[in-house]
Amino acid sequence: MKASKIGLLILVLGFGGAIETAWSVRQNIGFGPQGCRVLAGRYYGPSFSFGADHTQPVSAGTGIEVDNAFGAVIVRAGEPGQVKIALRKVVFRPTEDQARAFAAEVQIKSAVEGSVLRIGNNRDELENRGEGREVGFETHFDLTVPPGTPVTVRNEHGRVEIADAASADVTSSFDGVRVERVAGGVRLQVHHGDVLAAGVGGDLSLVARHGRAEVQDVQGRASVDHEHGDVTALRTGALSVRAAHGEVGVESVRGDLEVHAQHGPVTARDVTGAATIEGSFGDARVEKAGGDARITVVHGAVEAADVAGGLVAETSFGDVVLARVGGPVQVKVAHGGVNARVLEKGAQINASGADVVIDGFRGEVRVEVERGGVSLTPAGALTDPVWASAAHGAVRLEVSAGSRFVLDATAEPGEVQVDVPGLVLTSTSAGLTKGEMGGGGSSVHLQARHGDVRVEAVTAAAAKNP
Repeated sequence: MKASKIGLLILVLGFGGAIETAWSVRQNIGFGPQGCRVLAGRYYGPSFSFGADHTQPVSAGTGIEVDNAFGAVIVRAGEPGQVKIALRKVVFRPTEDQARAFAAEVQIKSAVEGSVLRIGNNRDELENRGEGREVGFETHFDLTVPPGTPVTVRNEHGRVEIADAASADVTSSFDGVRVERVAGGVRLQVHHGDVLAAGVGGDLSLVARHGRAEVQDVQGRASVDHEHGDVTALRTGALSVRAAHGEVGVESVRGDLEVHAQHGPVTARDVTGAATIEGSFGDARVEKAGGDARITVVHGAVEAADVAGGLVAETSFGDVVLARVGGPVQVKVAHGGVNARVLEKGAQINASGADVVIDGFRGEVRVEVERGGVSLTPAGALTDPVWASAAHGAVRLEVSAGSRFVLDATAEPGEVQVDVPGLVLTSTSAGLTKGEMGGGGSSVHLQARHGDVRVEAVTAAAAKNP
């Protein structure tokens, strides 16, 4: 009986595998036109190449528009006053003679309409006559255009490369796109291919799916909308990124940064303005922001360092690590702890599930922790209000000479231990201690539920924890 069940399971798994394989083949492989097959949107089989050239005179400022399918489009700077068109025709036929006969039917089409030179081929005409549907063929354009020409490309199933243009507008799929040294704005829409945009003098708009996206040296504002691939942005103006299912890496942003990411980590370094990051199922890290930072993550850790302004961070199922924040700090963590150093204008922290440690703070501090402890060390003499509460954890405060405050510490159940020279106790009882230091000042309220409270001098604490 047991053997028969195992046999049935193997049969079911084998049948499922066969169905999946058949579906994959159906989606990616076709018999295609005569003499070739189609795999993942490309022709495969015996092929032969043939060339054709054309030179088109153009007046200054004339833009070009290229419409192509199944082939590359390369545009580079050439001589003023003319556009040189080189077409490489790749024909998939069993013999060279058959391929040559068909290649003779594939023609370059170019016409000036107003201020635009339109470039393409007669694929539509051949397909309407039936010939293009029966024969697989590719058309690869290599164009040299006057320096500073506005370029528009619409391409399918082929790579696109543009360099030294006045502007670039590209829609492409099923291969990579590379745009470099463009004086003005760039607009890119790419599916199923890697993208590089580098040296953009104006604004950049990039929409991409399924591939890596890399952006470099954009003088204007950059906008990236990407899914299913990593995003890298280096040296841009103000930047906005919307990404899903991939890593986001950003460095050197001149202006504000805004990132909305799903299912991937985010790292941002050297942002001159404010930094806003919203993410899920991935860590978020900010290093060096010239303005405020706001980081919201679901299921991920948060790290922020060298933030000139204030910081607001909210996350779950991950810790928060902060260092050198110039403005007020607000942190909310579910199922995670907080480790912070050098907070210049205080902090308000709510956490659960792990400890909160702040080493070196100025300004008012309020900390509330569930299922964790609190450890606080001011950057100098303590004169600002402190309120710290821990449930199922201890509360520890270090005190430097010159501090002035009124102490109210409770531990229930637990003990309150005070070892600070110059701190005068005014009331003590089981689990409750009150006192003053430096003649009194701001209120310091420490509360532990199911834990102890310890108030120690900085020198004593350092001796115990070298």
